[in-house]
Amino acid sequence: MGANGSHANGSTESDIGRNWKTIGVVGDIQIIQLKNIKTPNKLPEESRTPNRIYAIFEKDGSDVKGIAKYGLDGKKEWEIHTADHDNLGVHYHSWANGRPKQIIGANGKLRNEAHPLDPYKQSLLDKVRNYGN
Repeated sequence: MGANGSHANGSTESDIGRNWKTIGVVGDIQIIQLKNIKTPNKLPEESRTPNRIYAIFEKDGSDVKGIAKYGLDGKKEWEIHTADHDNLGVHYHSWANGRPKQIIGANGKLRNEAHPLDPYKQSLLDKVRNYGN
């Protein structure tokens, strides 16, 4: 699958990628699932395969949990979240240098920068949500 981070961090011994398995493909998007359902349900931090897009569903299959795009270096460029935290609705976070970009929020504290989905990201979410239908 390519999600073990060995491309991005130079390691060939990483076991991170062994935590996920590909369960389907929608266009250029690989739908992945954690092999151990007891671990936290999240997307890989890095991808061994450049320019990859991964999506993961909630553990109960009720909706897409997230979709992430990884760049040439295997690091995340952005990640879509469907959970409505901070009254953002469906949104995405930009990433840089392996971390979410941060801004100072209205309360004066650092928070992850968030944006509404652009048409391209919305189309990716729609494709994944229609997976299996």
